[in-house]
Amino acid sequence: MSAFDRYAKASLALVLLCGLATGCATSSGPLALTGEAIPVQVCGGDADSDGDGVTDCHDRCPDTLRGERVDPDGCPLPPIVEPKPFRG
Repeated sequence: MSAFDRYAKASLALVLLCGLATGCATSSGPLALTGEAIPVQVCGGDADSDGDGVTDCHDRCPDTLRGERVDPDGCPLPPIVEPKPFRG
């Protein structure tokens, strides 16, 4: 038996022992539903209030400036940084 096999078996035994020592989670019965209403967002039309090219229904950043470069979620992209030539 190699050292790896002994280590693997010892690790498995330790995990099983810890699992048996701590026991299983139990509950006092089925969970009760609260009946809380969750509002549903209804999208109608192709309105784009901020003019970024992403409809208001899918726009996660609704206050971007008109003409600003945005990602598919309508959030501004980081500015493009031009690389500087290396002078070593």
